[in-house]
Amino acid sequence: MSLTAEAIERLPRSTGVYILRNDQGQIIYVGKANDIRSRLQSYLGRDTRPYAQHIVSNTHTIDFIITRNETEALLLENQLIKAHKPRFNIDLKDDKTYVRIKITTNSQWPGIYITRKVLHDGAHYFGPYSSAQATRKTLSALGRIFPIRRCKDTVFKNRTRPCIYHQIGVCTAPCVHRASKEHYDQLVHDLIAFLEGKNRQLEQNLQARMKSESARQNYEMAARIRDQIHAIKNTLVPQVVVGNAAADTDIFGTYSHHRDIQIAVLHIEKGTLTDSNNFTLKDIDPDDFMTGCILQFYLRNPLIPPTIYTDISPAEKDRLEQVLSDLRGSAVSIRKALRGRPKQWISMAQDNARNYYKGTESSPVIDEIARGLHLTTIPYRMECYDISNLQGTHATASRAVFIAGEPDKTLYRHYRIRDIDGQDDFAMMEQVLTRRLTADEVKPDLIVIDGGKGQLGICLRVLEKLDMRTLPVVAIAKARGLKTDRFFVPGRKDPLRLPERSGALRALQRIRDEAHRFAVKYHKHLRSQSSSSILEDIPGIGPKKARAVLMHTSHLEDLSKITPEDLAGCPGLSAVNIREIVEFLHDSRS
Repeated sequence: MSLTAEAIERLPRSTGVYILRNDQGQIIYVGKANDIRSRLQSYLGRDTRPYAQHIVSNTHTIDFIITRNETEALLLENQLIKAHKPRFNIDLKDDKTYVRIKITTNSQWPGIYITRKVLHDGAHYFGPYSSAQATRKTLSALGRIFPIRRCKDTVFKNRTRPCIYHQIGVCTAPCVHRASKEHYDQLVHDLIAFLEGKNRQLEQNLQARMKSESARQNYEMAARIRDQIHAIKNTLVPQVVVGNAAADTDIFGTYSHHRDIQIAVLHIEKGTLTDSNNFTLKDIDPDDFMTGCILQFYLRNPLIPPTIYTDISPAEKDRLEQVLSDLRGSAVSIRKALRGRPKQWISMAQDNARNYYKGTESSPVIDEIARGLHLTTIPYRMECYDISNLQGTHATASRAVFIAGEPDKTLYRHYRIRDIDGQDDFAMMEQVLTRRLTADEVKPDLIVIDGGKGQLGICLRVLEKLDMRTLPVVAIAKARGLKTDRFFVPGRKDPLRLPERSGALRALQRIRDEAHRFAVKYHKHLRSQSSSSILEDIPGIGPKKARAVLMHTSHLEDLSKITPEDLAGCPGLSAVNIREIVEFLHDSRS
């Protein structure tokens, strides 16, 4: 029996589906939860269902699949129960199907409807959606934005005057030609684009209308628009676990830590997630493990799909495809997901691999950083770089290093900028990163840059030039106003924001501040050395008096503007020394 307190404690506090198997590997129960760990802990005492203890005593293995939201968890639970018919899921062994939105694009004047059946009739189907009631509310909301007909074809063909839907503003009455074909087709096109997820502009328009009605003190209308926005966000939430596709697919997502690799495999049947596998590769060569991993997986599992997506391309991809094609008896394609639903599947597989990893050296903070920044590797060694200069003079850079979320000051480094004139921070950052990454030293798991999109672009250019494109990098920019710091990552237009009180945010801010402190300290040291050597050129001023002057005037930014009053009280200086220092520094400015 594996449903113990110790086993449950290692489970994630995430939304998803948990799968309980017996000692023969058969699925005996499938459940969904907002917090998987908390839900399974209830089986050890709080769950009073009569068969709960039978589930506990028969469970040998606990699996889980992390989803992005509750809707995905609900749909996935339903799909897995239908596919595997677990012994203890007696309450859900029915043929219930979830609702979908159907747009009859095969018609001259398309209509929009709610249905539970998907037919091969040329229409567009969207969904499934978990709540029929909320979907109907959403359909009403959409009707005010996209006034598409919703009457049956027989009614549509026989109408001679507009119906009530036209009078309330949710239909353009194409039945009596109140709308042009061009305008109507544009409405249908916009509606399909929205249902495909291109809904940012629509939500912005609804928000603007709500604020406008509120400003006019039309609070009842503003409340209705608020409810429309809520219905759209909660019903048409994106989900990737249930869909329609012509072929089966397997998804390989990885998560690495030192020389350990955790791999999650999602099995997609005709667009619907039906099962998953997880395994760990110990102490392997990270340069090419995917070829052998995929081959060994399918030698033990002869069910090879025609399409395989991976987040890391196998080094011997062509040869591997040929071997798998021979085993399957037809062509097999291995692809790297770049966009659309395959990319979403890859992201889900990576998230599951991250949660399955049982590494002992991983700290909660670096795991939280990996999750927050969507990394595929635990950032065990993080390096942060910062540039410090004063109008291009005494330009320096610093490197702060955190190991397992804690600073390791023995690995801190300073860099003197070479052969760059003026205040060109980008060129300086490019030089420092090139020198660091070409050095004979352990490569970092994450590079943190103090800056924004510009600094991130410089880092990516260096990585591409050195053929290190897979090295994770993030740029941290100072907060604007009352908001938290922004994080820019490759391939994403908008910045990420981490929760204000999260350990990940504090750790990344801490390494940024450490790099800045270390750079400024070294920069001040160089300025002090330069000023000290200049002061020693004054007659009667030696190293001891020069250091005393610098310490006494450390609050001044420009020594060329020094006055006798600034030097008053400086230990070891006579009136003659003060006069000569002031005259010398003033003369050096002119």
